[in-house]
Amino acid sequence: MSSIAASAAPTALLAEWLRGRDDAEITALLDVRRDVATPVPAGFPVLASRLLSPSSLGRVAERLTLLDLAVLELLLGEELDPDALARRLRGRALKKQVLASAAKLRALALAWGDEALRSAPAARDALPWRTPQLITPPDLDAIDAALAAAGPDERALLDRLAEGSPLGRTAAAGPGTSPEHPVQRMLASGLLARVDHQTVELPWEVRARLRGELPLGSSLKPPVLDGPPVPGTDGAGAVAALELLRHADDVLDVLGAVPAQRVKAGGIGVREQRRVAKAAGLDEERTALMLELLAAAGLLAEGELDGEEDSVFAPTVGVDEWQRAAPADRWALLARTWLELRRQPALIGTRGEEGIVGPLHRAARSTVAPQDRAAVLDALALAPAGTAPALPELHAAIRYEHPSWYRRLTLDAVAGIVEQAQIVGLVAGGALTAAGRAARTTDPAQAMAAALPKPVEEFLLQADLTLTIPGPTTHDFAAAVALVADLESAGGAAVYRVTDASVRRALDAGRTSAEVHAFFTAHSVTPVPQGLTYLVDDVARRHGALRAGVAGSFLRSDDPALIAAVLASPVTEALALRAVAPTVLIAQVPLSDLVAGLNAAGFTAAAEDSRGVVVDLRPSAIRLPAPRPRPPAAQPTLEQLADATVQIRRQDSPADGARTSGPELMALLQTAAGEGRAVRLGYVDANGVFTRHVVVPESVRHGQLAALDGDATRRFALHRVTTADFVDAE
Repeated sequence: MSSIAASAAPTALLAEWLRGRDDAEITALLDVRRDVATPVPAGFPVLASRLLSPSSLGRVAERLTLLDLAVLELLLGEELDPDALARRLRGRALKKQVLASAAKLRALALAWGDEALRSAPAARDALPWRTPQLITPPDLDAIDAALAAAGPDERALLDRLAEGSPLGRTAAAGPGTSPEHPVQRMLASGLLARVDHQTVELPWEVRARLRGELPLGSSLKPPVLDGPPVPGTDGAGAVAALELLRHADDVLDVLGAVPAQRVKAGGIGVREQRRVAKAAGLDEERTALMLELLAAAGLLAEGELDGEEDSVFAPTVGVDEWQRAAPADRWALLARTWLELRRQPALIGTRGEEGIVGPLHRAARSTVAPQDRAAVLDALALAPAGTAPALPELHAAIRYEHPSWYRRLTLDAVAGIVEQAQIVGLVAGGALTAAGRAARTTDPAQAMAAALPKPVEEFLLQADLTLTIPGPTTHDFAAAVALVADLESAGGAAVYRVTDASVRRALDAGRTSAEVHAFFTAHSVTPVPQGLTYLVDDVARRHGALRAGVAGSFLRSDDPALIAAVLASPVTEALALRAVAPTVLIAQVPLSDLVAGLNAAGFTAAAEDSRGVVVDLRPSAIRLPAPRPRPPAAQPTLEQLADATVQIRRQDSPADGARTSGPELMALLQTAAGEGRAVRLGYVDANGVFTRHVVVPESVRHGQLAALDGDATRRFALHRVTTADFVDAE
């Protein structure tokens, strides 16, 4: 057996074509196909082999449009020049579009040639389907007629393939099967396509018809997106952004008081999710999204508290600084986090292999989620500013730009992403906001700052003791208002109510009655109602009549009758109170428990320190260390890629050894192992260093070549073997 002819191998043909490109073209190729650049290929045959590897083809397929795939399908069958490609697709795409697509495939090394273009059979791995589906336009009328004529069993099979993988295995796909068999009838009518004698495939336009999606194959021109104008998109996006920040603060406050327990399976359990949702006043879906965003933004982390064995999820030390930042900057962190979130919040609440998927559970991980969100926002950006394209048209545009994702980016999936984008404030009424457009290219904080109303630090006091804040406010001012009043309704204008309990809360926190009066006077744009003044004075007069301190703890009052009333109440036994003077009681419980017990029994006690000053006994919010962000993977620079080009050309030896494709290489090595013949190998180690070996193959299996190298048997990884030639071929 002679050496394998390099001219017959597609990999060798591609290598020879690459060898004729100048250094600038090779550097540009390495830039657009970066996965093949590291380690540096040892010559053009190695580069060609990597370019046609299934893993690399799968990555580059994500950048191909529907027209690109149609051109690639044509080139897989024959060698054509760009003008011939344009003629074959006349009426379905403009000539300039076809020529641009052919140039794109050439730049990606999916096709090559100086005049006529060709591709390798291996490039079929860049197609999202196994059978050609774009060479000829689909006959939609024939598809509809065939679907209408399909029987119940046939329709059930088609529906199964439409909901899951489009590939199905059946012995009825073989040519010897009766033409009356349901599978054969569907093959004949075009509802199925034959992959091989045991495999059929559901064509993607049939799938679109079954799922109620818009067909695309008839035209290979990019869809034009348009829609009705949506007035006030930026304002609506700003309102959504403020709601997002408020919900984030509410969830952080809840978890800062009582952290969420980590469940054994990981993440937060359904019961804890419901607790947080109820305490924060949110629905469970919104709570799940907030938990995912806060954790990914580094504002929520898993850790252990002092004295506790189980892990919990609690706010991090970065929360306080984030809450003091400007609203636009606070929002921008959450918006960027959502765009980059490698998780699918929509999966939370569904049943997975380990049961119900909870927030932060590993079952909700998704490496492709950021790509899907980017695809939706990029498609929305194709529509005129301020317009909302209909969801089916938006979905069709996304399928045109990213046909390789057609199975996962369904109509429902796109709708879910748009809904989340509206919650985040990147989309409003189905239209992209200015901040949404900026988020794909620049920092969206500036665009959101222009849309947000200026923060206010004032309110309107009413005679019914309600106060209304007419717009967004700073975090510190909102916290000050929440200390003296109870929130009744949130939104663009939040409404609070002042009550006995809220005034007492402020006094318990160490505010004096004079400070409470001064706060209302300083920030109210309306006169302070007389009823509010009376309320504050009345609560202040009763507040602190009992003074609790530390013994275990003590209770004192200038009113002996009040001390006697406490001693006569059931709370005396519960708190183990004992009189040491007519105006002083001592207790064995901690001060915080003493104050809480007295308040529960109807006695309002103020805690004091050793100087007699009222102290705030509210527990501090729990904080955990912020997780360290993972640094992004280093990417080679253009200068480094240019150096790689020089190395590839320096290590390339076109006259030495036969360059082989995968099947040819396997055939040669298996023949050599069976006949005991010596082979000259070209081999690239894990560091990208190219070496040559003369060996006698012993076996080829499990992705490895076992060969006698001198007196010892050595193993070579088959995917690193670049050349093979019989030694006696010379």
